[in-house]
Amino acid sequence: MMMMKSINVMCNSRLFLEGILGLLSAFGPFVMDMYLAAFPEIAMFYRTEPSMVQLSLTACTVGLACGQLVFGAVSDAFGRKNPLLASLILYVVASFVCMESPSITIFIAMRFFQGLAAAGGVVISRSIAADRYAGAALARMYGVIGMINGVSTVVAPMFGGAVIDGWGWKAVFLLLLIIGLVMFLGTVALPESLPVASRQRLNPSVFVQGMKMVATNRKFSSPTVQYGFVMAMIFINLASGPFIMNRYGLTPGQISLVFGVNAVAIAIAAGVASGCRSMRKTMRIANIGMLVFAFATSATLLLELGFWIYEIAVFCMYLFIGGMCTASTTLAMEAERENAGMASAIFGTIGFVAGGIVSPLVGIGDILLTTSLLFVVVSAAAFYLSSLKGDRNISIK
Repeated sequence: MMMMKSINVMCNSRLFLEGILGLLSAFGPFVMDMYLAAFPEIAMFYRTEPSMVQLSLTACTVGLACGQLVFGAVSDAFGRKNPLLASLILYVVASFVCMESPSITIFIAMRFFQGLAAAGGVVISRSIAADRYAGAALARMYGVIGMINGVSTVVAPMFGGAVIDGWGWKAVFLLLLIIGLVMFLGTVALPESLPVASRQRLNPSVFVQGMKMVATNRKFSSPTVQYGFVMAMIFINLASGPFIMNRYGLTPGQISLVFGVNAVAIAIAAGVASGCRSMRKTMRIANIGMLVFAFATSATLLLELGFWIYEIAVFCMYLFIGGMCTASTTLAMEAERENAGMASAIFGTIGFVAGGIVSPLVGIGDILLTTSLLFVVVSAAAFYLSSLKGDRNISIK
């Protein structure tokens, strides 16, 4: 009896909730990026073209985008816990089939379902936070989630590379499977956060109406678009960074280390931003800083300055990107607390769509010029949005 009481206390503690929500939110980056270093090995294993292996990444990204819409709506109708458990079961099964796929076609299909299932953890983790917290407490929670998510976004390729070097590409999917099982056990102990009285009816008309209502709420749509710009900036760097650093003569191990250092910048900034009193003011400051250091990074590339100047500029840019992650997430989810599942779905989908759009653009023409232009254009668009008159009244304390 005492043991059960202790377990219940632990499962309702803030530390437990922050930990499991943070890890669930990190599913997206780990599922997308952890196997990147294995592309050549997978192509050899299936005796296929590199483009077919790259298609598996596209399939996963599409799954992550679609899955957030599906699980966001379902969690608003049936509560958070059961849809989350269902997504984790699908995730474990898809991870196993990825590891044992007899052909590249099945592997690509399973990557879609793996992304679809992982989206459940990403979208429902934000919804649970919005159910449980408000105001400054919500900002703190999203700060913690932002730190974990930001770190995982750039650490995943590095960690995956180490696993592949030691045990081969299939070991990555075995590890992802184990992570899914651990998250399943943690979710079993997680209390339901959405009362029955607060749940929405699930049918196509309500779904469309809910999407329209959420998307037309300026207090929600504005920070959501800002989040899209933030994710675009991160994906521009992820897509271009390895090639740029290779030009500077860095080895794969050194490139991984640099990504890890930049992850620390996002984590620090997300934590600092979560303690700020005004998320609107935080967003404004972060917008200005991101724009300034986007120009600085572009200048280092176009002038072909030394590596350390380039890295300092990117690190500083990531500091402001981390602040924007926390501010945009808090503003958006606070604005649609009554439709948290749908809001979280739209919010997350916009981020992945934005990242998916800019990633292939990096490879067009000279990578230094294209990357510079993308950094400046995206950061300038984010700054312009934040400076619009109607946008200044969007605030949360």
